[in-house]
Order: sequence, then structure tokens, then C-alpha cells
Amino acid sequence: MAATMRQVWVGGLDAVTVVDSPIPEPGPGQARVAVSLAGICGSDTHALAGHHPLLIPPYLPGHELVGVVDRIAPDGDPALVGRRVVVQPNVSCGDCVNCRAGRTNACQQLQWIGCDSSGTWPGGMADFVIVPVGNLFPLPDEVSDLDAVLIEPLATPVHAARIAGDLTGCRVAVLGVGTIGLMSVVAARQAGAGVVVVSDLEPLKRERAVRLGAARAVDAAAGDFAAQLVEALGGPADVVFDCVGSEATIAQAVSVLRRAGTLLVVGVPARAGVVPLPLVQDWELRIQGCANYTAADIDTAMAIVADGGLPSDQIVSAQFPVEDAVDAFAAAALGTAGKVVVYPRG
Repeated sequence: MAATMRQVWVGGLDAVTVVDSPIPEPGPGQARVAVSLAGICGSDTHALAGHHPLLIPPYLPGHELVGVVDRIAPDGDPALVGRRVVVQPNVSCGDCVNCRAGRTNACQQLQWIGCDSSGTWPGGMADFVIVPVGNLFPLPDEVSDLDAVLIEPLATPVHAARIAGDLTGCRVAVLGVGTIGLMSVVAARQAGAGVVVVSDLEPLKRERAVRLGAARAVDAAAGDFAAQLVEALGGPADVVFDCVGSEATIAQAVSVLRRAGTLLVVGVPARAGVVPLPLVQDWELRIQGCANYTAADIDTAMAIVADGGLPSDQIVSAQFPVEDAVDAFAAAALGTAGKVVVYPRG
């Protein structure tokens, strides 16, 4: 085996390169995964452009990962070697007040594989990646690698739908239907939503959302946006998934919510913004932050994918070899390209 491997490096704003890095060895409680596919997340493109409030280059990307366990530390289960797995990239301490309560996604010492400027856990947009054994999820044989690479991003809206409460029969709006917005449509419908209506600025995104299960789609720039969306829902929304996270979409969300409705902030806001607090108070609106997922959410997402509930051929739009990472990031940054993935091996 060669002494080095190929690794994508985001060295600064608009600076993507492929470097040679030492092949890592697993320490206690860890495994090494030979990466098969790695997805490019919106967090990656936003960080590259300087629009992410928390992820600041330089960093080693790659947190949407599927691969094969290649090596395991001596204290691990050797039966895992050779297993196809999905990686849970959020690494929790297991001992803080939130972890003890089962809210590992809100760990007080939360770390990230491939989505962390500290470099504690280098990302998997590489030939190999080191992962805590507890963050490995073996894949059913019937789930392809291309379907499996969507499990991690699907887990985010699955988590949002779960903490929203009972969605059975609810009127649900999804604002912004990039990858996470599309998957929010799927997650809301899987959770029992009665009707899901989406909005976006891009016609192609709106059309794709309808193909994936949205009842209607509204132009986010329409002058009578609120009236159109409420009419399409058949009444004010019970729940809104804001998958953009801007001041404008927060205002749009509040404009279509019923009294005592729930606003889920799923998209990562680029900056602070004004929230219409008078209506939040007077209408007793619930504004709920939604941050990543727990192991239970990944299990749910995997079950949805295994049941054929997430058509990867309509979501994954392009695949690039790791050597073409610059082109892959450029395609992902277009915003209309769908999910872009890289394949480090082969």
C-alpha cells in the first residue's frame, strides 16, 4: 500500500486542492474506512464562499460518507472489517447533560468529522477516513452506495420532522428546495403530513420537489407569496421547514403560519437577522432550531432509503473523481445541480 493518500483540502476562500496526506491508522475505539462516495454539502459550498458562520477554512471536507471498513483498532470487533457502512459524522462526548438525555446532536463538546476547522477529525473526501466505531452504521446489502450517501443528509430533515411533534395530517410548508429542502418533503410525508407545499426561486427546483411528493410549488419571489402558499395548503401552515435560514424566509414563514404554529429553522443562517417578535409573542409561535441528528434519526433515514423512499437518480446529479474536486465544488456551488458526489477510490 502506498504511504500516502489523496485528500481534498479547502485551504481558504475559493481554494480547493487535492493533496497527498499520510494514510491514517485507527487508534483505540476507532476504525479506518475506505471511502466509496463522499457528498458535497451546502455547508461545504457556503464555507468555501465565506458564507458559513461557523465553518471557516482551512479544513479537510467530507462528512457525507459511505465506504467499507478497512481496518479496526485491536480493541474493536474484527467482524466489522469488510462491512459497507454509512458514517455518522457528528462525534459526541456521551457524558454531558444533553448526551445523557439522548440529545447527542446537541452535545456540549460536539465535534465533526470533515466539518470542523479544528482538524480534530479530518474529513472523508479522501481515500481513507478515521471514524469512532460507534459512528459506523452497517448497510443492508440492498442499499446501493449511491443511495447510501444520501442517508446522512436525509437524517437532518428526519430529525427536524421528529422534533416538530406529531405531523399526522398537518399542513406543511418547505421554504427552499435544495437537497435538504427536497429531503424535508420526503421526511414530512414519511412522518404523516397531510399536504406539503414548497417554495423556491428556481423553477427547476420547484418542479423536482413536486416530482418527489410536494402537492404544489410556489415561486418564492411572487408578490402574493403568502396568499398563494396558504391557498395551496388549504389554510395556514401548521409547520414550516425553513431550509434557507435567511431573514427574508423567516418573515415568509411567519406570514404563512397559523397561530401556535411551528417554525423549524433547518437551513444554516449566514448571519444574524431580525425576527418578527411581536407575532412570535402574540401568536404564540414556536421557533425551533434544528441541528443535525442522532443515531435514531440515521436509523430512520436508512429505513426510508432501504424502502426505496428516496430516489437517488432524481437527487444526485453528478459524480466526480477526487482528482476533479475543484470542478465538483464548482458544480455543487451552482445551486441548481442537485447533489454532487466524489468517488475517492477506483
